[in-house]
Amino acid sequence: MKHALFAAFAATLAVPAFAGDMTVTIPFAAEIGGKPFACAQTYKGLGATGAEVAVSDFRVFVSQAALIRADGSLQPIALDQDGQWQSGDVALLDFEDATGACTNGTQGTHSALSGTVPEGSYTGLVFTVGVPFEQNHVDPTLAPAPLNTTAMFWNWQGGYKFVRIDLVPTDRKDTGPKGWFLHLGSTMCDAPSKTSAPLACKHENRIEVRLDGFDPARNTIVIDPAPVVAEADLRTNAPETSPGCMSFPGDADCMTVMARLGQPYMDVPAGTQALISMR
Repeated sequence: MKHALFAAFAATLAVPAFAGDMTVTIPFAAEIGGKPFACAQTYKGLGATGAEVAVSDFRVFVSQAALIRADGSLQPIALDQDGQWQSGDVALLDFEDATGACTNGTQGTHSALSGTVPEGSYTGLVFTVGVPFEQNHVDPTLAPAPLNTTAMFWNWQGGYKFVRIDLVPTDRKDTGPKGWFLHLGSTMCDAPSKTSAPLACKHENRIEVRLDGFDPARNTIVIDPAPVVAEADLRTNAPETSPGCMSFPGDADCMTVMARLGQPYMDVPAGTQALISMR
């Protein structure tokens, strides 16, 4: 039902503000284990073995943001179309600034959604971590910003990395890949060819977030991967698999992680997502 509501509202998301509309800013904060994220910092005590890590990337796509009215209905936020971070109802949150460990990043950052809603009383917020299916499987070289961010794109079949948080343990136990990467995106997407958009994906892997009581004037949305990787050994990597957990089936490093992103994985049922919280 939620998807149907969002689809019905989609045409209203990029319209100009009118008299009676009010501006709204939704602030986000990136943290690692409850501490503010910075590319130049290292963080101790992460994962099952208390690893020390640097963080070389921290970017997240969000979409379909809407405020909750008192009657429970949804009022989509018409995002400002800024030509860089927000397009349609999709926004890229970018917390890295190309300093410190983030040498492959970009200098610009974006940590808040901005837009308008009709004046009124609202009691909460909903949004999706991810890119809607219709926009997820496009050619990033032709897509408008921020969907032209190739560092956040896998391929035509999988589409975009909805979450890219790259952890780099400072004291690995094995000779595997240097990093332990948390990448969330759609997997097992069937398509006629490598450059054709799929008709469906077996694992969509989008996170639906609802924050009752959220007030943009008082609250901040916190993104912190520490609870997600709490039972993962960040100093090692399962043999012959991608570094860390990249959402693909058959990766032992994902067994304790995906449920904490609210996604079922192999024979592990979905749990309560632990990546997003409200403060």
